[in-house]
Amino acid sequence: MADHRKQLTRPEAVKKDEYAVEMIRGWIAERGLACSLNLGHWHHNSKLDERHAWGVMMADLAREIAIQLENVTDQDPSESLKMIVEAMLSELGNDGSSAPEQKNTPEPS
Repeated sequence: MADHRKQLTRPEAVKKDEYAVEMIRGWIAERGLACSLNLGHWHHNSKLDERHAWGVMMADLAREIAIQLENVTDQDPSESLKMIVEAMLSELGNDGSSAPEQKNTPEPS
Protein backbone atom coordinates (compact mmCIF):
# COMPACT_ATOMS: atom_id res chain seq x y z
CA MET A 1 0.00 0.00 0.00
CA ALA A 2 1.28 3.46 -0.88
CA ASP A 3 2.17 5.80 1.96
CA HIS A 4 0.08 8.98 1.45
CA ARG A 5 1.30 10.71 4.61
CA LYS A 6 3.25 13.88 4.14
CA GLN A 7 4.55 16.57 6.42
CA LEU A 8 2.88 19.90 5.73
CA THR A 9 4.97 23.04 5.55
CA ARG A 10 4.35 26.18 7.57
CA PRO A 11 2.81 29.01 5.53
CA GLU A 12 5.03 32.00 4.78
CA ALA A 13 2.88 34.25 6.97
CA VAL A 14 3.66 32.02 9.98
CA LYS A 15 7.38 32.15 9.26
CA LYS A 16 7.26 35.96 9.10
CA ASP A 17 5.00 36.62 12.12
CA GLU A 18 6.74 36.22 15.48
CA TYR A 19 3.33 36.32 17.17
CA ALA A 20 1.78 33.50 15.09
CA VAL A 21 -0.08 30.95 17.22
CA GLU A 22 -0.81 27.35 16.23
CA MET A 23 -4.49 26.68 16.91
CA ILE A 24 -5.20 23.29 15.35
CA ARG A 25 -3.32 20.26 14.11
CA GLY A 26 -5.33 17.47 12.52
CA TRP A 27 -5.01 14.00 11.04
CA ILE A 28 -7.22 11.26 9.71
CA ALA A 29 -6.45 8.25 11.90
CA GLU A 30 -8.31 5.06 12.70
CA ARG A 31 -11.05 6.10 10.25
CA GLY A 32 -11.77 9.42 11.93
CA LEU A 33 -10.48 12.82 12.94
CA ALA A 34 -7.63 13.01 15.41
CA CYS A 35 -6.65 16.53 16.40
CA SER A 36 -4.90 18.73 18.90
CA LEU A 37 -6.59 22.03 19.68
CA ASN A 38 -5.27 25.14 21.38
CA LEU A 39 -8.43 25.60 23.45
CA GLY A 40 -8.51 28.54 25.81
CA HIS A 41 -6.31 30.82 23.69
CA TRP A 42 -9.01 33.45 23.18
CA HIS A 43 -10.60 32.89 26.59
CA HIS A 44 -7.34 33.60 28.42
CA ASN A 45 -5.81 36.19 26.08
CA SER A 46 -8.73 38.37 24.96
CA LYS A 47 -12.31 39.30 25.69
CA LEU A 48 -13.61 37.22 22.78
CA ASP A 49 -16.08 34.43 23.41
CA GLU A 50 -14.01 31.30 22.68
CA ARG A 51 -16.98 29.58 20.99
CA HIS A 52 -17.58 32.48 18.63
CA ALA A 53 -13.87 32.79 17.84
CA TRP A 54 -13.68 29.08 16.88
CA GLY A 55 -16.74 29.52 14.67
CA VAL A 56 -15.06 32.42 12.88
CA MET A 57 -11.88 30.38 12.51
CA MET A 58 -13.81 27.44 11.07
CA ALA A 59 -15.47 29.76 8.55
CA ASP A 60 -12.06 31.17 7.59
CA LEU A 61 -10.73 27.63 7.26
CA ALA A 62 -13.64 26.59 5.02
CA ARG A 63 -13.00 29.60 2.76
CA GLU A 64 -9.28 28.83 2.59
CA ILE A 65 -9.96 25.19 1.71
CA ALA A 66 -12.32 26.26 -1.08
CA ILE A 67 -9.73 28.68 -2.47
CA GLN A 68 -6.87 26.18 -2.36
CA LEU A 69 -9.03 23.39 -3.82
CA GLU A 70 -9.21 25.35 -7.07
CA ASN A 71 -5.54 24.50 -7.70
CA VAL A 72 -6.26 20.78 -7.22
CA THR A 73 -9.71 20.38 -8.78
CA ASP A 74 -10.12 23.39 -11.12
CA GLN A 75 -13.50 23.95 -9.46
CA ASP A 76 -14.88 27.38 -8.62
CA PRO A 77 -14.12 28.33 -4.99
CA SER A 78 -17.65 29.66 -4.39
CA GLU A 79 -19.15 26.33 -5.49
CA SER A 80 -16.64 24.43 -3.37
CA LEU A 81 -17.45 26.59 -0.34
CA LYS A 82 -21.15 25.95 -0.84
CA MET A 83 -20.54 22.18 -0.92
CA ILE A 84 -18.25 22.34 2.14
CA VAL A 85 -20.89 24.23 4.14
CA GLU A 86 -23.65 21.84 3.03
CA ALA A 87 -21.53 18.86 4.06
CA MET A 88 -20.76 20.45 7.43
CA LEU A 89 -24.43 21.14 8.16
CA SER A 90 -25.38 17.63 7.12
CA GLU A 91 -22.62 16.08 9.22
CA LEU A 92 -23.61 18.18 12.21
CA GLY A 93 -27.22 17.11 11.73
CA ASN A 94 -28.31 20.75 11.79
CA ASP A 95 -30.98 21.66 9.30
CA GLY A 96 -31.58 24.89 11.18
CA SER A 97 -34.61 23.55 13.03
CA SER A 98 -32.96 22.66 16.34
CA ALA A 99 -30.10 23.81 18.53
CA PRO A 100 -27.19 21.37 19.10
CA GLU A 101 -28.01 20.96 22.80
CA GLN A 102 -31.49 19.74 21.84
CA LYS A 103 -30.12 16.77 19.90
CA ASN A 104 -29.60 14.65 23.02
CA THR A 105 -32.83 15.66 24.71
CA PRO A 106 -35.15 12.68 25.08
CA GLU A 107 -38.43 12.80 23.18
CA PRO A 108 -41.47 13.36 25.39
CA SER A 109 -43.48 10.18 26.11
